[in-house]
Amino acid sequence: MTDLSIVVCTYDRPASLDATLRSCLAQTNALGLAIEIVVIDNHPSGSGRPVVEALAGGASWPVRYVTELTRNMSTLRNRGFAEASGRLVAFIDDDEVAEPVWLDQLVGALRATDADIAVGPRLAVFAGEAPSYDPTGSQFVRDLGLPDLALIPLTAPSGKPRYGLGTGNSLFDVSRCFPNGEPAMREAFGDAGGEDAELFVRLYGQGRRIAWAAQAVVTETVAPHRTAVTYRLIRVRREAQHYVSIYLDATPNPRLTWAKLMAKGLAQTIVGFVFSVMTFEFGSRRRLAGRSLMEHGLGKLLWKRAVGYIAEPSPNGET
Repeated sequence: MTDLSIVVCTYDRPASLDATLRSCLAQTNALGLAIEIVVIDNHPSGSGRPVVEALAGGASWPVRYVTELTRNMSTLRNRGFAEASGRLVAFIDDDEVAEPVWLDQLVGALRATDADIAVGPRLAVFAGEAPSYDPTGSQFVRDLGLPDLALIPLTAPSGKPRYGLGTGNSLFDVSRCFPNGEPAMREAFGDAGGEDAELFVRLYGQGRRIAWAAQAVVTETVAPHRTAVTYRLIRVRREAQHYVSIYLDATPNPRLTWAKLMAKGLAQTIVGFVFSVMTFEFGSRRRLAGRSLMEHGLGKLLWKRAVGYIAEPSPNGET
């Protein structure tokens, strides 16, 4: 019987997938859990299969490979939940590497707090140079700054999200989070992103408890193209769109909230534009503060026109 399933969703990143899986197989597992790893491959080439087959033979616990070609992140992660046989399901992204005590810390936080979900920090290392607009890399790190084992106050009473959480480095008690066997993620969010942030806010609104596991650390390798100014600005706009959709879904007064968000979006757009002009920021590869503020505003004003998938170069140079 499986106690815990590790789910890794992958899309044409065989080298980083290999590093992710090796870190999962190197877990100390001091709690003595019966563990399995499930890899959900979303790329038509099946580039993840050779990686899984090469590691599975000598692995200390089962490693399964599943193909899911639907281009929708909600469908992909729901498939991960469906394939998992453990009561506990941990997600780690295919560009993340886990510390050896990662699972022990996630499960320990869940048990110590009697929570339904546990999440941990994500650090960042850059495959190229750190971006000059963010030399400390703070934009690429998830650290809530909460004490270890703190319960996360995910939203304010108004429904406003205080934190943006993703499924990378998370652990779910499936029977408590989804007692009726319902799909975890809404497919309407899967085309444009934000599906995992929406899931956390929805579960929190249903009374689920989310624990912060400060010692359950993973490290993400940030590819050079993801630090490019153009990429970051698209991401900012998309994240602002997610924020509006999730906030409106959770607030008890959506009309008033919508009006406030649109007013704030207009102000951010104007102030960001003026600041960018005054500081000659347009065209700069080193500064993006004003343009980032603009994109925050435009994301709110254009929240129904979702950015959708952002083209990512493959190892073969394709997008």
